Amino acid sequence: MPPNFNPYQATKTAITEVKPVLEEIELASVPHRILARVVDFLLITAVAVAIVILIAFVLYYSGNIDADFLEFMASEIEEDSSLFTLNLTNPWIWIGVATTHTMFLALHGALLHRYGQTIGKRIMKIAIVDADTHEVVPLPRLFVFRYLIWDFPLLFFEVMYWIIRILDLCFGLRKNRRTLHDLTANTIVIKVAD
Repeated sequence: MPPNFNPYQATKTAITEVKPVLEEIELASVPHRILARVVDFLLITAVAVAIVILIAFVLYYSGNIDADFLEFMASEIEEDSSLFTLNLTNPWIWIGVATTHTMFLALHGALLHRYGQTIGKRIMKIAIVDADTHEVVPLPRLFVFRYLIWDFPLLFFEVMYWIIRILDLCFGLRKNRRTLHDLTANTIVIKVAD
């Protein structure tokens, strides 16, 4: 027996690994991606407004709050929001981030998990897939690396958040159409069949 013999080592064969050829994909166009984002934004906004109105209505008519309190809360939120204010200690920003991401998952979670699509992407017939395998990406990876981490700058300065968001969108204008959030999640957005 050779001195470096390992009885537990897998046998070696002359068979070479052949990777399957992935079918040709077509990247989603920038206008389709923007329209899908607008649809998703409008849906989240509509749900958020409806929830706020419903809560205010219930609290107001149950006698727990009055009109003066609602005006006070509105003025507090307006005073706390500034492009150059440190938001790390602002509870409204934390509540806003948590609430919007919860609503996002409630609206889009099932579609993202199953098809790699939000409602807007489903309407536009585009989907998020893994950049290497072109398969649907696991929801935790999508949610954390494609969506959640991009709201962290908002916890510091709103101006930093908007600069990063604009830079993110500018990356999508390149030939490979991969935005910064595509790069962090290792995804691409492609056209899908009906």
